Amino acid sequence: MSVTGGQAAFAYLRGRILSGEIPGNATLREQALAEELGVSRTPIREALRRLDETGLVEFVPNKGATVIAWTTEQMRETYYLRAMLESRAAGLAAVRISDGDLDRLAELITLMDDVVLAKDDAGISRLGELNAEFHRIIVTAAANAQLTRLTVFVGRVPLMAKAFRRDSGSFRAVSNHHHRDILAALRSHDALWASTSMRSHILAARNSVQSWDQGDATAVTPGAAQPADANPLDAEAIDAADLADLADFTP
Repeated sequence: MSVTGGQAAFAYLRGRILSGEIPGNATLREQALAEELGVSRTPIREALRRLDETGLVEFVPNKGATVIAWTTEQMRETYYLRAMLESRAAGLAAVRISDGDLDRLAELITLMDDVVLAKDDAGISRLGELNAEFHRIIVTAAANAQLTRLTVFVGRVPLMAKAFRRDSGSFRAVSNHHHRDILAALRSHDALWASTSMRSHILAARNSVQSWDQGDATAVTPGAAQPADANPLDAEAIDAADLADLADFTP
């Protein structure tokens, strides 16, 4: 995969912010990040600009970029917005989706069954990729460019990746059961059923936010030394969805 330094730096920093590894109110300094990632300040500046555009950081004069601190209520509101957007997408997709996409959604559900109770990082990461593809297919099948852009803009919320990993597996299993309901609605080409199923699916995830404990995250100061085996700008290790500047659609 061929990527620019700015793309790779953006994907790397975005992932650390979304996971909660870089906490809210942390200051991101160009020079420290450039030294940490082994690149010049130019791609770091590009990455910080894109993070600002996506609403993850805010530039403060004479200080640098500061990670925006999200409250639990803000995260829950983001899920509410996604529920509205993606339920609309599912409703549109119900009358526009192709048989090939329906078959792929069914395949993804089966593949997610194999890792839904995973406890290892590889298994959980695989589940996240499959889940992201499931939601991308539906949003794309809606064939509404404005809706897609809005959904991408809302994007993921910080700490979702952490919650996805530490969950006991019960929520993930229920989530995949919701996927079956959504697929059944799409196969029936029932727009109202598809819309309602998707809305319920995402709001169930929103409600789980209430049980998150944000106080036990171990933050790593941007620019601090990384483990010897870390290779943060390895293009093969960066999610293709990030590099394509698409939302992960992970509820």
